[in-house]
Amino acid sequence: MNTTGFIRGYMSKNMKTEDFIGVVVSALNREFEEIKNGVKLDKINDDFIVAIDEYKLTLSKALIDSLKSPYGVDKYILEEFEKQGFNFDKNRSQYIQYCFGNYVGTQVL
Repeated sequence: MNTTGFIRGYMSKNMKTEDFIGVVVSALNREFEEIKNGVKLDKINDDFIVAIDEYKLTLSKALIDSLKSPYGVDKYILEEFEKQGFNFDKNRSQYIQYCFGNYVGTQVL
């Protein structure tokens, strides 16, 4: 089993929603560090607003809780930004590949 996925799974099940969305946005910030203003996270009542440049997405606490899985929230955010016109290579990194379930690790024989 992949250790990163295991740790992310543990975090998604055991962290409060507010803390977990912070972990997701932090990962997105590291991934897209070349973006001038980075990935921003704001909270208004029980809603979270995630923004990358001009792309914005509002997520309710209930939606985040329903998406909580190792990379489910990350994938949802990226897919929604993609619908708004945000372009990125789905094979650009191991992290993005994990988000979209297309990572094939090396096998140890």
